[in-house]
Amino acid sequence: MRITRIPRQLDELFKNTVHRRIIESGYMIHAKIARRLPLSKLHISKRLQWARNHMSYIDKWMAVLFSDERKWNLDGPDGNIKYWHDLRKEPRSFFSRQSGGGSGMVWVAFGFNGQVGLAFLGDRLNFPKYIETLENHLMPFAENIGEQNWEYQHDNVPIHTSNVTKKFLN
Repeated sequence: MRITRIPRQLDELFKNTVHRRIIESGYMIHAKIARRLPLSKLHISKRLQWARNHMSYIDKWMAVLFSDERKWNLDGPDGNIKYWHDLRKEPRSFFSRQSGGGSGMVWVAFGFNGQVGLAFLGDRLNFPKYIETLENHLMPFAENIGEQNWEYQHDNVPIHTSNVTKKFLN
């Protein structure tokens, strides 16, 4: 045996011994990290209050347009993260991914009178791309719904609430 192989074999023996001892302890398991929504109690409370405030909005909902975008990771689903979980403690969770193998995004809008076809956005959405998407997809749809005073409902992603976007929509 070459002397340069000894440290590698010792490292592997050490890792295997530690791994075996952790499992034998009965306190640790190798577990997948659970996915959770990043909603605080305040977020939940505000969403519930908003819904209660708008329950009587029945006729106006016909003139409301909703949209959202969705990103897909090309290297597989998010959340395939494992860790050593100490059974005496609360499980860990995560809500975002730090890096990946590329992605693709789509945008869609809909209202009482129908929907806009999917808009393919590439791998990321920025202010100019969002304005272009609204201009090419939302505006033609909004003009054809038959309502002059339509409302656009979106989430509070920074590109949706930016001054540039607000100016475009007004």
